[in-house]
This record gives sequence, C-alpha cells and structure tokens, in this order.
Amino acid sequence: MTDVGGSLVALLFLIHGAVNRDTVALRAWWFRLALVLWVFMLATAPFALASVSDAFSRAGTFIRFPMLAAALGFWLLTEPKWRDRYVAVLLAIVLFSAVWALMEWYWVTRIVQSYSHPLRLTGPFDDRKVGIFLTKTMFPCLGFALAWAAAGSMRRLAPVGVGLFLVLLAIFLSGERSAFLLAGLGLLIMALIVPVPGLRRFMRYGLLIAIVGAVVAYILSPASFDRQIGSTLGTLSRLSTTSYGLLWQSGVEVGELSPAVGAGGKNFRDVCPEIRSPNIRLRGTDYSEYLEFCSTHPHNAYIEFFAEHGVIGLVIFLALVGGFVAAFLPQRMDPVAVGAGLGILLILWPVVPHGSFFNNWNGVVFWSLVGLMVSRVALPRPCRAG
Repeated sequence: MTDVGGSLVALLFLIHGAVNRDTVALRAWWFRLALVLWVFMLATAPFALASVSDAFSRAGTFIRFPMLAAALGFWLLTEPKWRDRYVAVLLAIVLFSAVWALMEWYWVTRIVQSYSHPLRLTGPFDDRKVGIFLTKTMFPCLGFALAWAAAGSMRRLAPVGVGLFLVLLAIFLSGERSAFLLAGLGLLIMALIVPVPGLRRFMRYGLLIAIVGAVVAYILSPASFDRQIGSTLGTLSRLSTTSYGLLWQSGVEVGELSPAVGAGGKNFRDVCPEIRSPNIRLRGTDYSEYLEFCSTHPHNAYIEFFAEHGVIGLVIFLALVGGFVAAFLPQRMDPVAVGAGLGILLILWPVVPHGSFFNNWNGVVFWSLVGLMVSRVALPRPCRAG
C-alpha cells in the first residue's frame, strides 16, 4: 500500500511537470545522477547473468523513487505550512508506532508470557521492522519538535524529552540490534550538529535520556539488554563469520563475475547459490546458529550495487550520495532538514546490515527523507513565455 501511494505521487508529479513544463527537478544534481543510474540500469539489463526479465523489471520501476523525492521536494512540500503538516503527521506515526511496540512488548512478556527468543517486535507492521522504521524516521521528527520547542518556552522541552524516551525505549526493546546502534549514533551526531545552541545542549541531555532508557530497559528485560549489548559486541568481534559477513563476501564474489556492470538487477538471489555453499546450521552443546551464504540481497547497499551493477554502478551510486551531501549543505541550519539528512546518513551507514536499496518499503522511506531534506532548497524555476 505504501508503494502504491508513493508511485501515485510520482506519477502525478510527472503529469504536473508535463502539463506545466516544470523542469525544476532537473536542475538538482542528485536528481540528474538518479536519472543517470536509472538509464545505466536499463542499458545493462540485457547483460544480466541469470534473469534478464528481473533486471528489466527492477530497472524500469526504480525511477518511481527519485520521482517521489522530487515530488515532495519541488512540488508538495515547497511551502513551510505544508512541510510542517507533513512532518507533524510523520511525528504522530512515529509516536503511534513506538507506543504500539511498547504495548506489544508488555502484552507478550508480561501477560501472554509465550514468545520465541530473542524477542523481536513487529509494532503496527506485518514484519519485524518497527525498530529500524523508528530509527530512520525519528530524526526529522526530533528536529521538528526541537524547532517547536525553540519557538516557545523551555517548558516545551519536557514533552519532547518524554517522546524521545518512548521512541528510544521502543527501539531498544524491539530486539533490532542495528536499529539500536544507529539510533545511538544518530543522537550523538545530532547533539553535535543541531544548528541551535540551546537545542544542542538539550540533545546532550538526550544522550543522558538514552542512557537512562537503557538502564530502565535492563531492569524491565535483561534478555533484551543482553541481546542489544552483549550479543552485539560478540557479533562485531566475529563479523566475518556471521551470516551478514558471509552474505557480504558472497556479494563481492557475485560482483567479481562481471566486475564492470555486475550480475544484473535482482540477480544476486539467482547467481549466488550457483557459486556459494548452501546455507547451513551449526550446532554445539550450548548453541545453535544458522549461517546464510545467500539470500535475496547481500544486506549492504554498497555491496549490493557492486554485486548487481558492478564498479560502474557503484561509482554512480557514490556520486549520487555526493549529490545528497551537496543538497544538504544549504539546508544545514534547518533542524528538520538536518534530521532528514541524518536519517539518510544512518540508512547508508556502511558497516551495518542494510535492507535492499531497491525494496519497495525501504525505497519509499529513504526517498521520502530525500524529498523532505531538499524541500526548502531554492532552485530557480524557468520562466515561461506568454
């Protein structure tokens, strides 16, 4: 449903641009680079190593994502009141998801008392992704809330702190280790770069809130604390022999089969089993671990680009990331844009597992953040004669 809505917005923006001859998006370097990536994916699809049809399907539908970002940034959210309303709705969704996750945790652990270990929460979604969703979307909401607090009295910081505490606690109890690590990293970065000195001081208090939340989480659920801290440290110490490390190695090996243009979009899932060992389960006297050598994607955006689009595709992607940075710089005094840019940074953080860059749900969230980040970039619109 989310993808349908995003695709509809992209289509309407395309119609709007054609009818009004509005080419403002083409003046943005990040959008031009996204178009270059799209054309490259289409041009190289016939050379896919396994399924040409899958490669064409992925290439053909990718364009809806940058179109969605352009629609938000250069059409729908160009007026401050509409952008504020958009972020206010997003904030309501984030808080609702956090409260749902906390209620789910209480229901499962305290009332039903029957669940698999380690506990992973779903929140309002049909999959176990509430933690990473909150991490990706909380920072533009936090920037919005901080700007609201700065516009009034300091007493407004109290509800902001309570909301931040609930979201961080939900992320911690969700059982998603990368989400928890990225949320902590994001708080640290925002405490250093949020553009209002008084709010920067509050963000340092936010780090204290995170620590207090971790203590509360330990008291409430020692098992969750052990998974988020002890298990994470153990995984990092032997990353190359975990499922994620093995998937990253598989991605590199698949890319090496066709270094220039890769195996083709959506072809990792087909090519990998042909060159790698099957998935195995290791069993010991006191442990059981399932190791994946192959999956639907390598779980890292950079390796995914190399595996499926080769060195050329990876270079275009890195240039696109550079385009995002260039678009962010004029916005760095805007707390909402800072938060959206931080969400993009955390999604692209290189040394953590990623969802597929081309996945419908991941794509809508990521490119919506791009659109929000660039929504106040003043690009000149061409004058029409007559």
